Amino acid sequence: MTPNPNIMRAVERLDYRVTVGDVAAQAGLDVNLAQQGLLTLASEAGGHLQVAESGEVVYLFPNDFRAVLRNKYVRLQLKEWWDKVWRVLFYLIRISFGIVLITSILLIFVAIFIILIAANSSRDNDSDSGGSISMPNIWFGPDFFWIFYPNYDDDRPYQQRRSRSGEKPSMNFLESVFSFLFGDGNPNADLEERRWRTIGTVIRNNRGAVVAEQIAPYLDNLGQGYAKEYEEYMLPVLTRFNGRPEVSEDGGLVYHFPNCKQRLSRSRFSLSRRI
Repeated sequence: MTPNPNIMRAVERLDYRVTVGDVAAQAGLDVNLAQQGLLTLASEAGGHLQVAESGEVVYLFPNDFRAVLRNKYVRLQLKEWWDKVWRVLFYLIRISFGIVLITSILLIFVAIFIILIAANSSRDNDSDSGGSISMPNIWFGPDFFWIFYPNYDDDRPYQQRRSRSGEKPSMNFLESVFSFLFGDGNPNADLEERRWRTIGTVIRNNRGAVVAEQIAPYLDNLGQGYAKEYEEYMLPVLTRFNGRPEVSEDGGLVYHFPNCKQRLSRSRFSLSRRI
C-alpha cells in the first residue's frame, strides 16, 4: 500500500511527531483514514509508536523518511525484477539435468550404433555381396515429447490426464530428474502465508485485542534496542489486519483489530443459529 501524500506533508508540517487527530485536522481527512495512513507510513518509512504523557499514541518519524521510502521502493522494484528472472533461470536449471541425462543416453546409443556399423563394414569390406546392415530399433514411445508432460508416468493419454478435474499437474520428466537429485525445493515457500494466517488466528482467538508479546513469537525480525522497545514490529501487523494501537490503563499499548473481532462474532452467531 502506497503512503498517502497528504499524510506525508502533514507529518512534515507537524515536525515528524504526530497523533492521529493532528494529522486528520492538518490533512483534512477522516480519523479512520488518517489512522490507517499513519500506520502504513510508519510501517514503510521506519516510524514507531510511543505513548505520550497525556496517554495518547504518538507516531514518530525520521526526518529523512522520504529518502527511506525512495530507497525501499527501488529495492522492491529490483527484487521484483530479479524474482521474475530467477524463476525463468531456475526452471532452465531444473530441466537442464534431465536434458543432460537424455543427451548422455542418446550419445551412448549413437556410439553403439557407430560401433555396429564399423564392425559390419570391416566384416564385409572384401565382399561385394551387398548384404544389408541391420539397424538397431531405438524408439522412445509414441510421442518423444512425453518428457515435457506432467504426470508422465500415467498410462493414460496426456489430454485425458490434463482434463482430470481438480488435479494439479505434477512435474514433467525433466523436472523430476532435478527433484530426484536435489529434492523439491524450498519447503518453506509458503512460510509468509502460513505466518499471517496464524497471526490472524491468534487475533481472532483473543477477540480482536492483543499485546505485542502475543504476536512476537510468530515474527522473524523484532529489531533491537529502540525499535524493539517501541514495538515497531507490530506496524506491519496493524497495517495488514486494519488494526489500531490504544493505550491501556497501565500505560502500555494494546492492539485492537475490529474487523477480526466482527468476523469472530459473525461466525459464532452463525454457529448458534445452526445449533
